[in-house]
Amino acid sequence: MKGALITGWVVALLFQTLQAQEVMTLDKAIAEGLKANYGILIARNDLQIAHQDASPGNAGFLPSVDLSGAYLHSLSDAKVEMVTGQQLDNSRASADLLAGSLNLNWTLFDGCNMFIRYDKLKTLEEMGSLELKIAVENTVAAITVAFYNIIRQAAETGILREQVEISTYRLDLAQTMYETGSGSEMEWLKARVERNADLASLADQQTRFTNSKTYLNQLLARDINTPFEVTDSIVLADTLAYDTVRRNMLTLNHELLLAGKETEAASLDIKSATAQQFPEIDFLAGLSYYRNESEASMTKFNRQFGPSVGISARINVFDGLNLNRLKQDARITLLNREFEAKRLELKLEAWLIRVYNEYMNQLQLVGFETENLTLATRNMEIALESYTVGAISSLQLREIQKNLLDARVRLLTARFETKTRETALLLLSGRLSPKISPSTPE
Repeated sequence: MKGALITGWVVALLFQTLQAQEVMTLDKAIAEGLKANYGILIARNDLQIAHQDASPGNAGFLPSVDLSGAYLHSLSDAKVEMVTGQQLDNSRASADLLAGSLNLNWTLFDGCNMFIRYDKLKTLEEMGSLELKIAVENTVAAITVAFYNIIRQAAETGILREQVEISTYRLDLAQTMYETGSGSEMEWLKARVERNADLASLADQQTRFTNSKTYLNQLLARDINTPFEVTDSIVLADTLAYDTVRRNMLTLNHELLLAGKETEAASLDIKSATAQQFPEIDFLAGLSYYRNESEASMTKFNRQFGPSVGISARINVFDGLNLNRLKQDARITLLNREFEAKRLELKLEAWLIRVYNEYMNQLQLVGFETENLTLATRNMEIALESYTVGAISSLQLREIQKNLLDARVRLLTARFETKTRETALLLLSGRLSPKISPSTPE
């Protein structure tokens, strides 16, 4: 009776502990990661900068207006002789200068370079948006794999716990048989050694389980010691078709789209260098005030005030062939961007084939190991009954027990590896979209 009360108290305590801990789901983990992951926060801030830079003023469409002013008081020893015979000799001549101006400079034509700059700024903004999407997708992929790894490690921990229970049962039975004279001491000692080995394996597995939860906390950018539990299982999606994945990859993969934008930006650099061959025409306007009172000059008082307006033009005649060099560099850069885009596409094509082959292989393994687990489970049931009545030896039971353990772990590993390949294929095809979209600048 007392033992039953203690057991009930322990179970109640464990239940309360689990209830107090957070129950983590994949959607919840992704939502937290998108809000707090530092890689996403950095990419989001970079996009905000690119969004603010993509303005008409930064491209050069708007005029610049400057306001300046100055006041100067001086005291000097002045001596002036003019050709007309006039003389000025003042050892303490003072002077006051007051000046101010409001100037406007507006570029009217620069070879359409301002339009090219604006197009490039918008392209850079689009590149920032793609980089944010890549950061989001990579984070979602990492969180997904980490989450299912926790499920895997938890399941393996449970399997090893059951293994310990079976080993303990064998040990108790061997001890009873030894004490009653129907079994040998060697069988009893062997059962103890194998039970201790199972306990050691369980301790190692519990460490891996704890570390897997620590890694997910790191991805979520929160206290790594935050406790939580997972209750999900590894559920596989419908089999992905290779042709569909490849088609989506070529049209939706954000890394490929980013490479295309980099090529587009490089082509704009060529246009910008060409535009510098044309003249630049500026409209000038201003309002100035000038007042000078001086005892050190024949002109005692001078004041000027009024507006000004004009047009200025300039064209580069010779700059040491630097403009030609810039154009050649831009053409080479564009060629490299095109090469990089093709190299990336080839790399992704090869990666797709490798991952898809592994994915299909793991799907086959899931089928094989599911059948193997059914057979191993039934075999273990028969073995326990046989061992209890002495029909099989401890060594035979241990071998059958190990076969069951291996079958369960292999099936669990196959399902996890299939899920990681499935996640990689969704990432490649640009379909690993989170349910919660990242915020973008207004």
